[in-house]
Amino acid sequence: MLVPSEMVPPVRGATAFLSSQKRGGDWILPRLFRAVAFWGSVDIDLTNARLGPGISHIELMVIMGSVTIIVPPDIRVECEGDPFLGSFEMHGKRNSAPPADAPTIRVTGSAIVGSVEVRIVDPNAPSWIEKMRTRWSAVRGA
Repeated sequence: MLVPSEMVPPVRGATAFLSSQKRGGDWILPRLFRAVAFWGSVDIDLTNARLGPGISHIELMVIMGSVTIIVPPDIRVECEGDPFLGSFEMHGKRNSAPPADAPTIRVTGSAIVGSVEVRIVDPNAPSWIEKMRTRWSAVRGA
């Protein structure tokens, strides 16, 4: 969901030091969101977040920890990171390309003996349990 530019905060962040931090639900992603995970984890869920038009930047520093970012399929994502004995990955599929005027999220940073995972997930897609029920019903009905 888009919000006017004047409603978007310039900078916010999250820090997890030997702990965990979660951002999710109905919230506004700032233009620059900085997250640090040092022996901890940060989960950023953007499926219900409100974004401003244009580019928002998520800057990460992960040291022996993890960061997971969940992105809906209607948002553009650019992911560039520098892993050192770690991983910096983007997963997921889209049924179609986001519209030309879709907001863009640029994810950058470093993962030192840690992991960063950006997952593109459709919040309206059926869960794995629903998929199994559908398959089971098809097998039983055949």
